[in-house]
Amino acid sequence: MKNETVTTNSIDLAFDSLNSCTAYIDHINTLIYRLIDEYQAGDSNKANQTFIEVIELLDLYVQLMTKIYSSLRFHFKDKLFKDDSVQNLEIHLLSVMKALLPAKEKGDVIMLCDLLEYELIDNLTQWKIKVIPELKKLK
Repeated sequence: MKNETVTTNSIDLAFDSLNSCTAYIDHINTLIYRLIDEYQAGDSNKANQTFIEVIELLDLYVQLMTKIYSSLRFHFKDKLFKDDSVQNLEIHLLSVMKALLPAKEKGDVIMLCDLLEYELIDNLTQWKIKVIPELKKLK
């Protein structure tokens, strides 16, 4: 039996990861809709568990996109699209995440649901329809 080592360079890994991002966003959005339903139904135990899961997945998403974008920016210095979409969406995503925590601590379910439904889902959708396809074009 022969040992084969498969090596993937950082740019291939970045594009492979980028290809998974759309499904990842869909999964997060599905959890967000479930979270909104749990809050509206008054099921705080389930909502608390789902909230933690959503925040953890968002944190991982931000880390992943940061790594992908850094790798692409390094390899495609001249090709990378020049608009500020990535930076603006990332800043907005982080600000929404930051706003979720005080709303949760105060028990402000209306504010939480508004942030989740109108800010967070919209932001993630913008990544999916605008930034990810644009980054994929670099390949």
